[in-house]
Amino acid sequence: MQKIQGDILYAASDIVNFLECAHLTRLDLINLDTPLPKDEESEEVQLLQDRGYAHEAAFSDMLATRHQSICDIASQASEIEQMREATLSAMDAGIEIICQATLKKDSLLGHIDFLRRVPVPSRFGDYSYEVIDTKLARKIKTKFIIQTACYSSLLSSVQEVTPERMHIVFGNRAEESLHYADYAYYFTTILARFSDFVQGRQQDTYPSPCSHCDYCCWRTLCKLRWIEDDHLSQVAGITKLQIKKLQAAGITTLAELGTCTTDLKVAKMSTATLEKLSGQASLQLQARENGRRPVELLPQQPGKKGFARLPQPAAGDLFFDMEGDPLTDGGLEYLFGIYFFSAGKPLFNLSSRKDITRKYN
Repeated sequence: MQKIQGDILYAASDIVNFLECAHLTRLDLINLDTPLPKDEESEEVQLLQDRGYAHEAAFSDMLATRHQSICDIASQASEIEQMREATLSAMDAGIEIICQATLKKDSLLGHIDFLRRVPVPSRFGDYSYEVIDTKLARKIKTKFIIQTACYSSLLSSVQEVTPERMHIVFGNRAEESLHYADYAYYFTTILARFSDFVQGRQQDTYPSPCSHCDYCCWRTLCKLRWIEDDHLSQVAGITKLQIKKLQAAGITTLAELGTCTTDLKVAKMSTATLEKLSGQASLQLQARENGRRPVELLPQQPGKKGFARLPQPAAGDLFFDMEGDPLTDGGLEYLFGIYFFSAGKPLFNLSSRKDITRKYN
């Protein structure tokens, strides 16, 4: 989201972020008027962005070889209103492929990877456009559908005809087409929820941990809040569902969990699970109070489980790992690493660093 001359403009990514975490959206809104300390993007996120731009550029080059007319809006203008006008001019001219198209309706702004001309009449003439969005992933995700539906909604209002399809091009160049009508109502419902929130009707939020935290620019602010509140998320190994069950039982902090009595009952949580979580919280509470990290040995379970299933250590032991890089074009299938001891010293050798063209059984 961004604020221009007092008006707030929202992007498809803002709607996706809202579904991930409403508190993220709340902090984004606060940041528009009162700048907050942001975390820098991680190297992983930067790498993904660079790969994404490269994928988009490669697809654009491919489209240029297949279509007679193609234009790049970003090369013609940089201001939002100028880019919107350039996009409308390109659509009016019937350009086959429009790159970096910019559409706007009310407070919703869309920067669309590509618009592709199709032979369906619209206000422009005997043709209209459909959205193409490029993604590094190799399979569909809900957030991709929301983004393309957002763009298709904007496109509908501009060309005065609903696009039949919306398209996603994955990192392996595969293209998946979706019927916009199948998702239009779903997107409209989500957009209404988002609009209600940003207009101030639902501003009471808390930074509940979620899968998006690792990539969020506000993650440090939220972690500081959890420490200040002694939030249950600080208990090692605890799950979101377990946190909800404990909170429903009146246990809201690590300290409360670490000092709870043995007669405590938590609905839909076994005694063994509660004892395990309480024991972990107690260890962390002790470390916090005396600066030492206590270790508690768990009783050995009957039968061989976990590390107990490993054979006794021997001088010739090899520790082998095989990894892959899904971001490499075509996927890097094998990346071998081996770790062993020689004359009592640990050695690590990487057996393969580059793409292997031949597979071995």
